[in-house]
Amino acid sequence: MKNYIFILLIIMFSCQLPDNEVSYTEGLVVFGRIELFEFMNETIGTIDTLRVSLSSDINSNIDNANQLYIDDAQVTISGPFGDTDEITEIQLMSYGSLGKYFIPDSINYSIQENKNYILNVSYNDYNVSAQTTTPDYLNISSLEDTYNCEECSDPTIFGQTSCENQDEEWNSELQNIDTINVNNFDLINLETSGQWIVNPNLLDDYIADNIISTIKLSRFGCEVGSFASKPYFVLELDDQVDDENTDLSAIRILTYSLEPFKIGMEPITNDINGNGLLDSEDTFFDFNDNGLHDPTLINTFYDTTQVFKIWKGPYLRDENYNPYLENPHIWTIETSPTPIMWLYFNHYGKNLMVIQSSDQAYYDYLSGDPLGDNQYLLPDSNIQNGYGLFTSTYSKAFFINVDRKD
Repeated sequence: MKNYIFILLIIMFSCQLPDNEVSYTEGLVVFGRIELFEFMNETIGTIDTLRVSLSSDINSNIDNANQLYIDDAQVTISGPFGDTDEITEIQLMSYGSLGKYFIPDSINYSIQENKNYILNVSYNDYNVSAQTTTPDYLNISSLEDTYNCEECSDPTIFGQTSCENQDEEWNSELQNIDTINVNNFDLINLETSGQWIVNPNLLDDYIADNIISTIKLSRFGCEVGSFASKPYFVLELDDQVDDENTDLSAIRILTYSLEPFKIGMEPITNDINGNGLLDSEDTFFDFNDNGLHDPTLINTFYDTTQVFKIWKGPYLRDENYNPYLENPHIWTIETSPTPIMWLYFNHYGKNLMVIQSSDQAYYDYLSGDPLGDNQYLLPDSNIQNGYGLFTSTYSKAFFINVDRKD
């Protein structure tokens, strides 16, 4: 495990980031996204809320960053908004605060796959434009695989390089990785009329019937440590249509916890007599660090090891000092098949995984400085004469249940 971390650090610190000076020019900052989502073999398209603001010099003296938002710009999107290739223009309306713009409900429109859409924004003497080509295909499947699991014979030992010093031995075992159900979203939405959004308990029967697959998230052994940890399942993302490549670039995988704020008693970590109660000789995970065995955000994937801190960072804390993690959790990948390991999950319980292909503009935007190490290096924006990103995505989703293994 330490070898993987050492290799990563070498790669990170050997990267030569550009250090040339770039003259700063004030301009418009625009962020917008066209969203395509597959449901019942049909594509539903929407234009998400768009944001417009002014950029600001790093040394500028402003009282509040909200001053930079622009609420009276002229914002239009042009493209084929029906069943034909006829180009029409739609003007977006302002919310009247924080630079937000949207398409009024009175306008009926549809978004097509693999089509060009052009954004234009004007404000005073500023005029910017951008273009996105919507993705048009994404197929998801779950693959069987194997993984050579190497770990201490006592999997609870995290410092595995010292395994032999604790009278333990290294084990090496080829383990199977099973498939999961990635085709449950349409069925569950139809049968529940989408009410799972407000009542995740409606998903319990689907978990019991294995329509929603269950994985057991572990804090120990070869199932935790890095990107090279044992995956819980493997996804293949197919971008071929009639043997033609549709040019998928970056793929985002979003994991939404449906129960991030579920309250329960802090878990017992060593139940000596196995009665499920905290006896005097038992130990528990003190999530909120108050010395009491009390309620907490029970679905937070909680770990205090150095490995966890390296990869996940410090916990966020609520007003009662209960730890929580970001939701949704997002990873961006470029290869398929892709292993889905512990790093993709921040919460136990019911989760919705959204696989999202993006256009070339999003990929280029990330290529600027993906590690965020150079504050003076701007991402590769597709906003002409300005800053920001106008992008489009194509998404598919499935439900997964995450149990606590240890």
